[in-house]
Amino acid sequence: MVGIDIIEVERIEKSIQNANFLAKILTYKEIEYVSQFANKCAHVAGLFCAKEAVMKALEDCKQISFKDIEIAHKNSGKPYVILNGKALEVFKKSGKQNIEISISQTNTVATAICIIS
Repeated sequence: MVGIDIIEVERIEKSIQNANFLAKILTYKEIEYVSQFANKCAHVAGLFCAKEAVMKALEDCKQISFKDIEIAHKNSGKPYVILNGKALEVFKKSGKQNIEISISQTNTVATAICIIS
């Protein structure tokens, strides 16, 4: 199962104006992670795309919250997925065992791809 997403960073810059936006889509750990970067919006856009890509790869994404999917990073910087709630339930029902994620961003666009096997 594959999911991919792309977004213009400018859309995230506008969304961040709403104080509730970050709290709605990112976990506390993800907010901590993006706060370390000068171009925070590009990294938020990357995490947003990653979560969208995971939802698409899970296929049955009804009722999955952005916070049911957490994107964490190894010391090397490689991202990985932590599922909770409805997302974890859907993943377990799929019979699949592996989730891979890749995220890329520039100052203007962010993209992510997720492969579940």
